[in-house]
Amino acid sequence: MINKTEILAPAGNMENLIAAVYSGANAVYLGVQSFNARASAANFSFEELKKAVGFCHARNVKVNVTLNTILYDRELDEFKETVKQVAACGVDAVITQDLAAAKIIKEVAPTIDLHGSTQMAVHNLAGALLLKEMGYSRVILARELTLAQVEEITKNCGIETEIFVHGALCMSLSGQCYASAYLGGRSGNRGRCAGTCRLPMSARGNADDNHLSLKDLCAMEMLPAIEEMGVKCVKIEGRLRTPEYVAAAVDNARKALARQPFDKQLLADAFSRSGFTNGFLENRLDKNAFGVRTKEDSAKTKETLPKLRALYRREGQYVPVSFKFVMGENESILSVSDGKNTFAETVVAPLQDTEKDFSASLRTSLEKLGGTPFYLENFDCELIEGKYLPLGTVNAARRTLAEKLLAEREKVQPHAVKDYDIPAVSARFSDAQLVARFENIEQIPMDCTHLFTYVTIPLEYAEDVPQVLKNKVILELSRDIFGKEAKIKAQVESAKQNGFTRFCVQNIGHIPLVQGCEIFSSFTLNISNSLAAREYKALGVDTVTVSPEITLEQIGRITPEVKTIVMGYGHIPVMLVKACPMHNVKTCAECNGKGWLTDRKGMKLPLLCHGKIAGYREIFNPVPLYIGDKQNEINADYVSLNFTVENRQTVEKVIRRFVDGAPLGSDFTRGLYYKASL
Repeated sequence: MINKTEILAPAGNMENLIAAVYSGANAVYLGVQSFNARASAANFSFEELKKAVGFCHARNVKVNVTLNTILYDRELDEFKETVKQVAACGVDAVITQDLAAAKIIKEVAPTIDLHGSTQMAVHNLAGALLLKEMGYSRVILARELTLAQVEEITKNCGIETEIFVHGALCMSLSGQCYASAYLGGRSGNRGRCAGTCRLPMSARGNADDNHLSLKDLCAMEMLPAIEEMGVKCVKIEGRLRTPEYVAAAVDNARKALARQPFDKQLLADAFSRSGFTNGFLENRLDKNAFGVRTKEDSAKTKETLPKLRALYRREGQYVPVSFKFVMGENESILSVSDGKNTFAETVVAPLQDTEKDFSASLRTSLEKLGGTPFYLENFDCELIEGKYLPLGTVNAARRTLAEKLLAEREKVQPHAVKDYDIPAVSARFSDAQLVARFENIEQIPMDCTHLFTYVTIPLEYAEDVPQVLKNKVILELSRDIFGKEAKIKAQVESAKQNGFTRFCVQNIGHIPLVQGCEIFSSFTLNISNSLAAREYKALGVDTVTVSPEITLEQIGRITPEVKTIVMGYGHIPVMLVKACPMHNVKTCAECNGKGWLTDRKGMKLPLLCHGKIAGYREIFNPVPLYIGDKQNEINADYVSLNFTVENRQTVEKVIRRFVDGAPLGSDFTRGLYYKASL
C-alpha cells in the first residue's frame, strides 16, 4: 500500500497502535511518559516504545513521537535525556512546540526528523518557510486554515505539510489556549488540558448552553483533493479514543484516498458530537459548526464499536515481498526479499513427475501469507520441466522465511546521539521599566503616557498615532494571519516608511515579516525557558514577553542575555477563536463586536471581535491579572500593563494604582505567578 499522502493515526497505547497498523495506517504518533500534549493518555515507556518502533518498522509504518509541551529551565536536562532515549528507540520523527526542545533535538540527535507541532500555531507561508530555515522537515498546520490556504502554503513552503482531517476540534487555535490553565490550573501547553471548552458556556447567559463546543472534524470526502495539492500527511486526532475508533478512521481514510466508497455514517456512529463539521476547511463557520456529545451519540457508539473490531482483528498485508524458487534434482532453494533483506531456505524433497504446470501451484502456495504483514508482489522460478515436489515442504519453507524476514525487519536501528551542554541559567537582577499595551487609541490617557518607556498598539492604528507618542510606539501585528500575509506585509512597509521601527510579533510566522526592525514578542509565543528565549533572539527577537503560565521565580531566571517583559496587568485572552461562539445566538450583522460568555459558575468572560479589522476573536479571563502591589518581586526588564476590554477611565485608574504599588481594589487574579500550572 503506497499513498502519495500518509495516513497518520493516533496511538495512545499499544492496542490502539496495533489497531492503526492492522487497519492500514502509514504512520502513528504517540507520546512517552513526559513532555507530550496528552499527559492523560496511557503513553509509552521507553521499553514499550522500542517494541512499538520494531513492530511498526517491520510493517513499513513510521513512528512520530510527541515531545510538544513547553518546558521549564529545570526540565531541560531531563528533556535531553528523554531525547537520547527516544533516539535509541529508532523513531522516525519528533513533534515539538518549544524552540528549546527543537534546539536540543537538533544538537543531540540530528538525524531524527523534526516536525513543527500544531501547538506552534503556524498558519501562514512565512511561518512555514521559517521552520524550513530552522531545520524542520515538516510543519503541522493550524486546523483553522481553509483548503485554499493549505494549498498555498503546501505548494510554496519547501517542506512537508501535515493537516488534521478527522477528530476533535479545539475551540481555540492550538497553542493559544490558556483557558484550562487560568480557569482550572491545568495547562494545555503542558499537556494537561481539562477540556474547558466542553463545559457549559453560554452566549446568552443560559447555564445549559455549550457555546464553546465544536463538532468533530471529518474531511474524508476531501482527501483526494488534499492529496492532489501535495499535502504529505493527513492526521487523525484521538490518542484518548478507543482502538475501534482508530481502526474505523484509518480504514475510511485509506478508502477515501484510494477513491473508493467510505462510510461516513459509520464514523459518526463510532464517535461524534451531534455529527461532523468541515467549517474551517470550507470557510463556512456558523452555528452548525457547534455540537455536543449527546446520550444518543454515546448509545450509538456503544452499539457500533463491537462491529468495528473486525477491522483490526487480522494483520493487514501491506509489505510487498518477492519470492524466487530454484528447483534442483536433490535440493531446491526458496528465497524471499523485501528489497533490502534477503533470506533463503533449502527445500529437501524428492522430485516427482507431472504433466501439469507446477509454477501455478507454486505461486498459489507462496501467496498464502495470511497472518503476516507481507503480500506477494513478484515471483520468479526456475523449474525442471515435467517435475514437481510436494507443496507441504514449500509451505514450511515459506513460513520459516516469513518469520526470519519479520524478525530482521523488527530490529531497531538507533539514531546516533551527541552530547550537548545546555547553557547555564544565571540569575537576573533588573528594575523593570513600565510599558503598556492598548487595544485602540481611544483607550490611551495621554496625560499618563510619560510613565511608559514604550506603548504598544495594533498595527492597524499606525496612521492614528499621536505625534507625541511616535517615538515610544511598538506596532503589534494581528494574531490572525489567515490569508492576510500580503496585507500585513503592506501595513508593515507603510509603517516603516512613516518612521516606525518597533514591532511586536504574536506568532512565529510574524518574524520574517518584520526582519531588520526592533522586534518585541507577545506572550503568545509561549516562551517559558532561557534556551527558547535565546533561540528567539537568534531569529531576531530583541525583547520577549515571558509566558504568563510560569511563576515570577521562574521568570526571574530567564537568561539576562535576552530582554524580558512580564505582564503586570491584563485580562488574559484565554482563547483565540476563529469560529465565533456568538454565532449560536446571533449573526455578525446583529453583533457590535463585543459580548460575554457565562460559565457554569456564573462568571462572565468578555469576548472581543476583531472581525472588521483583523478577522479573529478573543475570549478573556473574567478577572484581570494584577501584581502592581508585588512589584518588588518582578525581576524583568519591563513590566507591561495590557489593556483590552477596559474603557479609558478604568485604564487610568489601573495605571495610577500600579504606579503607586497599591492593591487593585476589585476582583483580580495573581494568575500562575505563584503557582505554576501542572
